Amino acid sequence: MTGGRALITGAGGGIGSAIARALAEAGLSVALLGRRPEPLARTARACARFGVPVVELQADVTDPAQVRAAVDAAGPVDLLVNNAGAVDRHEVPLWEAEPGQWWDTYETNVRGTVNLCRAVLPGMIDRGGGRVVTINSVLAVRHDPRYSAYSASKLALLGLSGMVAEPLRQHGILVFDLSPGMVRTDLTLGMSVCEGRTDWTPVERITAALVRLAAGELDPLAGRFLHVGVDDLDRLLADAARLAATGARTLRLTGYGPEDPLVPLPS
Repeated sequence: MTGGRALITGAGGGIGSAIARALAEAGLSVALLGRRPEPLARTARACARFGVPVVELQADVTDPAQVRAAVDAAGPVDLLVNNAGAVDRHEVPLWEAEPGQWWDTYETNVRGTVNLCRAVLPGMIDRGGGRVVTINSVLAVRHDPRYSAYSASKLALLGLSGMVAEPLRQHGILVFDLSPGMVRTDLTLGMSVCEGRTDWTPVERITAALVRLAAGELDPLAGRFLHVGVDDLDRLLADAARLAATGARTLRLTGYGPEDPLVPLPS
């Protein structure tokens, strides 16, 4: 696979850096966005070894002006990977959380994604195509009260993807939510839920999924929540028609019965 440009947020380390390196190895030029220049430079050097164009973009994803300037500097984007994220560091219930820290986590995850989409999508629409990936989490649907800001933000992103997926499809743009599972990174190592964990998800599972997605192989699964830490993507691809017909792996209410006026059962 060659050609095209991917913009990856949170590209200085962890999953974002691994995704950037994998996409560069696959032949895509990469635009690396992050807050700190030194980690970005390390990722950039690793990507440049594959002979593809690399752009380093220093920006805070929660600042729309910085995001706009970074996207303008990146040039046309074919694949946007919304990876930048934060998690509740205090790990306490909502009513005990420090408000500033709670909102910082929520805004990094939600406002950051919205800012990138608002900056990138108009260009994709003008060019008639593209792909948008949000790195989500199983905590969007399996809540843990210690991570209320993180869970609420990831659930919000799942709902956002559901709202924009079909309108964007009409412009040739496909939307995906990928949950990587528990990959060993600085972020997950700081979570008490991961203390003593040994069954980490290999980062290669998420990078392989991104390479397949960039190549168009996962297009039939657009609009779905994919937990690539455990999903058999080939099995899901074989069942893509049924997933589409039933709305499986999307954020939707389930009716309480055939008489439910809000959510009638599909005919």
